[in-house]
Amino acid sequence: MRSHRSLVALLGLLVAATATGCSAAAASDLGAGNDAVTVVGVVDGNTVELEQDGTSTAVTLLGLDSPALDECLGAEAAQALGELLPAGAEVRVEVSGENLAAVYADDVLINAEPARLGLGHTLANTMVTDEVLAAEEEAIAAGVGLFGADAQCTVSAQVSALEVAGEEPVAAAASLPAGAGLDEVDRRGAAVAAALVTAAAVTSQLDGDAASGLPAVMVADLRSRTAAVTERLRAAEAALQQARVAEEQRVEAERVAAEAAAAKAAQAAADEAARQAQAAADAEAARVAAEAVAASKAPGTSSGGAVSYKNCDAVRAAGAAPLRVGDPGYSDKLDRDGDGVACEKKR
Repeated sequence: MRSHRSLVALLGLLVAATATGCSAAAASDLGAGNDAVTVVGVVDGNTVELEQDGTSTAVTLLGLDSPALDECLGAEAAQALGELLPAGAEVRVEVSGENLAAVYADDVLINAEPARLGLGHTLANTMVTDEVLAAEEEAIAAGVGLFGADAQCTVSAQVSALEVAGEEPVAAAASLPAGAGLDEVDRRGAAVAAALVTAAAVTSQLDGDAASGLPAVMVADLRSRTAAVTERLRAAEAALQQARVAEEQRVEAERVAAEAAAAKAAQAAADEAARQAQAAADAEAARVAAEAVAASKAPGTSSGGAVSYKNCDAVRAAGAAPLRVGDPGYSDKLDRDGDGVACEKKR
């Protein structure tokens, strides 16, 4: 978490020396003599500037690994340390190694306090490890800081957010109505896909440095919860894929049915048009025939047609007497007197 700690401490040392006009010294010189050690300022959540006898020194809190300023809760860690060690406060220092120190204020081990707030992890094998570890265990039990879900950047918070975010797309996939349409299926599928991307990111966090300082039991629980959400999302994704196939089949069936209905309607229209055309042709033929009959009966027209009578008795029996020139069935043989009227009534 703090691979750049020594660089930060060195930069803090140079800044403090420039700002205060004091000379820089090694941490091993702190606490020597009778002069008080005074807090100049805080560099970050694990580094503090101390001054003694006009000499400024940047020290790293022994046994504590707090987040860097650009990491989750890094700014909060620096602020908390600043509140624990305000500028001008007098402290007692026990040095262990180069630029490493146990810092006490009113006999309170400051190194342990950020861990108690969940703003740092314990580094083993130091003279204050037990105290820092006990403070860290308090934070773990309380679920605060890096071990809680109050800050959105913590792994616990991200897993909790994933659980909440995964509920809606899973429920939406389960409640997809039949015939919803491909657009709706794809919309719900996109929501599931986005949640799966988030789940993959959280899994990556659990596999990376973000979870390196968390208790193994906590990490195992977070992994289990993340895996459960991922499993539900995968099931929803599979269900939506099946729903999409079914929807494609439904749309295709509707298209085929619509084409068949359109073809049937077109055939019916063609049949009706043919019927109407035939009816019109039949009507026209009847009209022509009627006109021909009417014309054949008109006075002054010549006889013709297929009508013929054997004699006038046949004419009278047919009710066609008398026959005049032009009437169907008129013939000279029936008009014996040649006056143009055949089969007159008998006198």
